[in-house]
Amino acid sequence: AVKSTKWRQTMEVEIKAIEKNHTWELVELPKNAKKIGVKWIYKTKLNEHGEVDKFKARLVAKGYSQEHGIDYMRFLLQLLEWIQSG
Repeated sequence: AVKSTKWRQTMEVEIKAIEKNHTWELVELPKNAKKIGVKWIYKTKLNEHGEVDKFKARLVAKGYSQEHGIDYMRFLLQLLEWIQSG
């Protein structure tokens, strides 16, 4: 899919939307923290004749690579501490 011009354009639109909406914020990775990867999800929408009408691409985080009690519980604890300190 990445080699196709249509998919490339769709991916560029998704990246621009992410930037425009400030969906993500680039931050320094805390010591001993684990990076979470991302992957592209591709989907086509068909018209009433069953022909491809639209290409859709979403960039999603691989949240399933987190370990319960280590990765995301730590984040929630830090968030709660930050909220309580403010």
